Amino acid sequence: MPRILLITAVLIGLTACQSSSQNVESLPLEEKKRRLEKLRQDLLNLQAQITELERLIQAEDSAFGLARQIPVSFIVLKPRPFAAYLQFQGSVDNREVINLSAKILAPVSRIYVREGQNVAAGQILLEQEAEVLRKNLAELKTRLELTRTLYEKQKKLYEEGIGSEVQYLTTKNNKEALEASIATLEEQLRNAQIRAPFSGQVDAIQARVGEILSPGVPAIRLVSSGQWEIKSEIPESFLSTVSAGKEVEVHIPDLGVSFPSQIANVSRNINPLSRTFTVIVREVPADIKAQLRPNLIAYIRIPQSKATEALIVPIDAIQFQDTSAYAYVVRGDRARRVRVRVVSTERGEAAIVGPVKSGDTLVTTGAALVTDGQRVQLVAENM
Repeated sequence: MPRILLITAVLIGLTACQSSSQNVESLPLEEKKRRLEKLRQDLLNLQAQITELERLIQAEDSAFGLARQIPVSFIVLKPRPFAAYLQFQGSVDNREVINLSAKILAPVSRIYVREGQNVAAGQILLEQEAEVLRKNLAELKTRLELTRTLYEKQKKLYEEGIGSEVQYLTTKNNKEALEASIATLEEQLRNAQIRAPFSGQVDAIQARVGEILSPGVPAIRLVSSGQWEIKSEIPESFLSTVSAGKEVEVHIPDLGVSFPSQIANVSRNINPLSRTFTVIVREVPADIKAQLRPNLIAYIRIPQSKATEALIVPIDAIQFQDTSAYAYVVRGDRARRVRVRVVSTERGEAAIVGPVKSGDTLVTTGAALVTDGQRVQLVAENM
């Protein structure tokens, strides 16, 4: 009786769908959307009813469904190289990203660079107002010229035995004092300038011309062009798997790039809270360095196992039941269920072993719809 009721419900639903296939071109847009949504819901309801009918019929007739062909995608097994990796999330870091600040309290008089500009080590980036220091320096240099002249004359007279030693020592002391004062003022003038400590790129300029800049307040952020590295925190359980010099693959998804590299350093310290240790990769191709940004997400992929030849299938072709794995091999026009062992998985693929061999046809898309002995129709090959 339930089966008859469900069949009747399906027929009624189909009739309703046919009667509603009227011309809808003249309907308003919102009404079209409403009807589309209703038809989609009706389709879901019909599919649920069909599934329930198939279940009820299968319970009374075990051979039901085996006679009809189910369209499936397939793959012809061919051995090929396969490698599985351990993957750990990390981030891009630059050991030379610094915020430059002023050494004296003074207004900003001039900014020589702009954001995004490449600069050389020692290049002046910003200058603060120091007119009083310059005037004092000019005055001291003028006095030094006279003092040096007097010193040279007094020295010559002293060496000829004319004049006292006190006069000679006094002029010498005056000259040296002025030279020391000039050196101090020149150092103070250098402190009024912010220079690049290394070659890199100006990432941000926080200072503005005319505002008073205080010591310790960030004025310019500079990013080195060469000191890039990828850092990752790895659980201590993988300590025996990771070592300095080990070949790895680095993947940066936001840039869409991957490149081979090697581990430069493995930290000897275990974080007591996270139970992880730090791994650092420093070898980055030059063309990729130009694209890097601090704190980009990166993945370090460490080879776990490699095989020169393995039978590789899409992971969707494997059906798991409890602790066992199964696949469907096509024999003639029927799918036969075989038990397989998954050796390793990588990027949606699985390396398998079992009663399968090169040249076998394996069901991929549609494997969840077939049963052992089910007739199938091969419609699309997965390459």
